[in-house]
Amino acid sequence: MRCDTYNELVGKKLIHNVVTATGMVLIPEHTILTDSHIEKLEKFGIDLFDIQVELVEEPAGQEPPKPSRITEEAAELPVLQTVRVDAGILAKRANAKLQEIETCILNTGKIPLSDIEENVLPTIMEATQSWNIYKLFADLKAEGDFRFKHSIGVAFMSAVLGRWLGLDEQETANLAIAASLSDIGTIRLPSTLLQKQSELLPHEREILKQHTILGYEILKGSGLDERVALVALQHHEREDGSGYPYGIKSAEIDRFSKIVAMSDEYLAMSSEWPLRPTLPFYKVIQRMNEDIVKNRFDSVIGMTFINRLMSAQVGSDVSLTDGRRGKIVLIHPNYPTRPLIALEGAGFIDLNKTDSVQINEIFG
Repeated sequence: MRCDTYNELVGKKLIHNVVTATGMVLIPEHTILTDSHIEKLEKFGIDLFDIQVELVEEPAGQEPPKPSRITEEAAELPVLQTVRVDAGILAKRANAKLQEIETCILNTGKIPLSDIEENVLPTIMEATQSWNIYKLFADLKAEGDFRFKHSIGVAFMSAVLGRWLGLDEQETANLAIAASLSDIGTIRLPSTLLQKQSELLPHEREILKQHTILGYEILKGSGLDERVALVALQHHEREDGSGYPYGIKSAEIDRFSKIVAMSDEYLAMSSEWPLRPTLPFYKVIQRMNEDIVKNRFDSVIGMTFINRLMSAQVGSDVSLTDGRRGKIVLIHPNYPTRPLIALEGAGFIDLNKTDSVQINEIFG
């Protein structure tokens, strides 16, 4: 059915996605519409003729459930699906916006919710829909302050991993926001500590660890999904209790926090930091594997991460530790990090059959 006015839509369920002229999913199908959704429809000038709804059938004697703040908030989050922008532009856009948001929080103490939902989130969701993750990270490495590009990189990676793990769009959106703000507590730390160009002293490391608690305090009453604050608090916790700030173990760690922890660790090892160069790809994967085996990371999340990361790279160009270059042509199911490589010029090398050569870098 169709309605003659926007107000008639309240309380009814969408039959199809509502999309903008550029292909952005503004409100997903099956959403029960509220006043907040109506404001969004009017803001984007959506034609009533394009909106198909149905009545919500409830058992006799029961009132229709009121959408929770979390459900309503997630349903409002736009997800870009069809418009493709150069990966470098996406990286630059997200990086700049995150810096603006952190400045706003630092100066006002308030979380700019609309800026996050309308600017940062759509960029992350668009990037994770279609782009080769290595290409995206390569473009991101050229952008500004390493702290900001790390946060955006973690958000991209977490959203991708969330999709691989089967999260729906609403969960993925909340996860992406949580990941992008996971290090927000660093704005309350001394700038001299964050910008220090020499190794941190033991007491300075303890101060740095406080960014988890500070981030939780900033986000817990922000109006964002409650798990956003929890991720800020827990993303450095580990399955075996070896993490911080509280040393909690697996059962006490939220799943979102486990996903962001995996992404954060991967990006930290893959990126260049002031006191440490970028690690070769094979060393990053080797260390990730070791940490999964040692139960520092969730095994299901960890193996999904590594298997899907490698499976998605068939056709990607690589450099090997012996200096040769080639292209990934086959991923071995039981040994995803040691694929079959077609070498430049001629010939193949099966990394599963040699211990002397490994992948040094993937170019996407």
